[in-house]
Order: sequence, then C-alpha cells, then structure tokens
Amino acid sequence: MNGFKANDVMFAAASDVVVVGQDGEFADYDNPQGYIYGLAHYVVASNTFGDTKVTGAKDEDAAVRLAAALTARAASGRLPVGFDSWRSGRAVYGSDAYVAYGQDDDLACERNEG
Repeated sequence: MNGFKANDVMFAAASDVVVVGQDGEFADYDNPQGYIYGLAHYVVASNTFGDTKVTGAKDEDAAVRLAAALTARAASGRLPVGFDSWRSGRAVYGSDAYVAYGQDDDLACERNEG
C-alpha cells in the first residue's frame, strides 16, 4: 500500500448485493440454494495511487452522511479516528496500485472462484 494522507484521500458511499440468508422456499432454477439477497452499505476511502480502505455503514443514508463528514474532516487535514482499523479494499481498477499488485489480487480471486 502506498499510504493514506488526509490531503490525498477521497471518501465515497457504496453498496454491494450480498447474501443475507437462505430459505429453501425461495429455491428455483435460477437460485437453487434459495439465497436471500440484500444490500451491504459501506464507505470507501481511496488515495490517488489507487489503494482503498472500507468500513461498514448501517444504511445508505448513513453511508452518504459518513462519506460527506469524512471528506470535510480530510479537507481540514485529519484522517478519521480509527482509520488504521478499516479493512483494506481492492485496488481501484486501472490505477497505479492495480498495475502494481491489484491485478494479481483479481487473478487470485478468479482462481479461487473458478
């Protein structure tokens, strides 16, 4: 990782579709395991090199508000409290970080999923 500095970080709200449960009543041809899907909301911090860190949020509104507050905090030269405990995310596609090591992460992930 290239490191995060308050003047070199951007915060954004994001979400992903995730499995939140399983119920055989929902099983069909397209969903043989009967998975129940929902949204996971989180805030992504990224630097200009393309490194990312993520932290969870309760819902979409909370993620948007948190990203805005953290952007204002970074503009004043401070990173979030506890920022070191945020988990590392995947390198931004096409960034210097992706070229340096992110593509290897994607290929390893594809091998594990295949």
